Amino acid sequence: MIADDRWERPGWPEILIGLVTYAVLLVSFGVLMGFLPGNDTVLMGVVGSTAGGVVGVGAFAAAYSLRIQDLRPFGFKPVSPRWLMIAAGTGIVGYGLNLIIQFAYLTRFEASDPQGILHAAARGGPLPFLLSFLGGAIFTPFGEEILFRGVVANALDRYGAFAGIVLSAIIFGLAHGISVILPVAIMVGLLAAVLFRATGSVWPCVILHCVYNGMNSIASAFGFAPMQ
Repeated sequence: MIADDRWERPGWPEILIGLVTYAVLLVSFGVLMGFLPGNDTVLMGVVGSTAGGVVGVGAFAAAYSLRIQDLRPFGFKPVSPRWLMIAAGTGIVGYGLNLIIQFAYLTRFEASDPQGILHAAARGGPLPFLLSFLGGAIFTPFGEEILFRGVVANALDRYGAFAGIVLSAIIFGLAHGISVILPVAIMVGLLAAVLFRATGSVWPCVILHCVYNGMNSIASAFGFAPMQ
């Protein structure tokens, strides 16, 4: 008798419910941001830095509750410290690639800063920096990785490396909008998807993303971000 393995990992139902929920929550978050004082960019940056975390966790919860209701098939698996160190190093490499991509983009196109309020929060003083760092460099990486790697890349991996790595990275990039952030997000998505495919765990992906976003936050605080 062949075992029923339909629930061994997420599939298209989880991808669809996760991405639809992500879109709905992202729009809702944007509407709520509209009620904040428009001239208080620091406050908006602090709140906005948590958007990816709130939306990602909410979308993952919708995908999780659909059928499987077990965290392990979504990549919540331990890995060796070696993989976590590799992930941290990859995050540093990713930040270097981010600088190259942004500078290359800016030499070719004129672009406004789509993350201006996040930079303002990072430069708003110790407390805004701390809050935006916790939101943008810890909570958001966790929320985005459990959705885009734990659900999307995980489900697409069954169709091969191209779908699991490249296609999932493109979906991740498009979720960040059409701007200079698009190629940067695709690059981060590619690196994270490679780690996920190699380990089957979301934790190296979260570490990579935390290191990358953390370096970006620190660079913003000191005025080193290319678009500032």
